[in-house]
Amino acid sequence: MTELDEYTGNRDLLGWAMPSARELRSIVRSVLDRQDAEVVDWWVEPVDYQVVQPGTAGLYRVRGIAVTSAGATPWSVFVKLLRSYRHVELPAAMPPGLLDWAMRVAPWDYEVDVYWSGVHDLLPAGLRLPRLYRVHDTGDERLAMWLEDVRTVADAVWDLPRFERAATLLGRLAARLTLHDGLPSTASREPGEVTRLAYHGPVRLLALPALLDQSTWRHPLLAGRDPSLRDDLERLSGRLPGLLVRLDRLPQAMMHGDACPQNLLVPADDPGGFVAVDWSTGGLAAVGYDLGQLLVGLAHAGRLEVVDLPRTADRIVHAYAAGLAWEGMPVDVDDVRRGFETVLVLRSAFMSLPLDRLGEPPGDDLDGLVADRLALTRYLADLGLAL
Repeated sequence: MTELDEYTGNRDLLGWAMPSARELRSIVRSVLDRQDAEVVDWWVEPVDYQVVQPGTAGLYRVRGIAVTSAGATPWSVFVKLLRSYRHVELPAAMPPGLLDWAMRVAPWDYEVDVYWSGVHDLLPAGLRLPRLYRVHDTGDERLAMWLEDVRTVADAVWDLPRFERAATLLGRLAARLTLHDGLPSTASREPGEVTRLAYHGPVRLLALPALLDQSTWRHPLLAGRDPSLRDDLERLSGRLPGLLVRLDRLPQAMMHGDACPQNLLVPADDPGGFVAVDWSTGGLAAVGYDLGQLLVGLAHAGRLEVVDLPRTADRIVHAYAAGLAWEGMPVDVDDVRRGFETVLVLRSAFMSLPLDRLGEPPGDDLDGLVADRLALTRYLADLGLAL
């Protein structure tokens, strides 16, 4: 019998990240801010979220009951498991060079570095990190982050004012991180490196070969729906090296790296603010970098119509520029727009079609998804060809 056998619940899901009874008690006391808390029961629930970073080994919510002098109290913690890429079982069909890209653009333990750096001291009011209670290090390049389980506003509406607030805070964040060199040492300091690696990795090695293959467009879900899209994407792909050069000529700023709405949680105790999570990559990039994911994240999720993208884009560009100026780093709004639009095209125009799902059985849901993503890809392709 181990020291945790007194507890019930599906705790074997944590595997190598299993805490000792003492460690769990310490975490729970921090969560509840009660030094008399004793854990009487706990269990583990997997988090239903599509993980794209190979360094993320799992996402879980650990819940339980503790007793204090005030009585029984529920608690919960969010657990994120990180691993070195040597622990990742790679698919046989992975293109050569893609793993090298992953290791260069996103050090597997970068997110822990963010929490242990001074980033939290530079965040503007209205933007914060979740509390980090503990990092469990196995000693073999695997880490478990025990984080605040942020209580969020249920079904928070991302209307234009919320987009503008997020963009303003991202602009303020970029200025603060840049002026104070605030990202951890593992973030790239070479201007544009993160963007170039994103192009040379998933876009050039993974997406383009499939998108430019004529047989892809003979699939029943794609055939005839936008006959010129494949050729337009090919033309756009030929312009990408030149667009990367143009990005390097723009003002550079540090960024979050993946500031989609899904990673900007709306906390119930501050519904006008955000909790920024999933700091998986970072460095210097053209101003406006973070706006690309801010705009396209909900479109990918089917929660923002393509017809609404242009107006939303215009509002967040001006809000981001205002945020930069607020913190003493004024940048011409046209430069912000160029950086935002170019990064958006480079990162998303070739990655939006769900090619990995075309082998699934046909159905209305898949048909609707493909139709929505075709419209999104057309919007991005036209945007890119106009740059």
